[in-house]
Amino acid sequence: MAVKNIESNEVHRGQKGGVTGCGFDTTEHPNHWVNTNDKINCDKYGCKN
Repeated sequence: MAVKNIESNEVHRGQKGGVTGCGFDTTEHPNHWVNTNDKINCDKYGCKN
């Protein structure tokens, strides 16, 4: 599953309501995040690997 930050258009590994692969907490600003099937485009360790 992937989760997208709608402000930055970055797609991370993880899902809304949890922590992304690179450590972002999606519960802090839940209205900034949506679950998606888009390709992960975050280059940080944990999302890309």
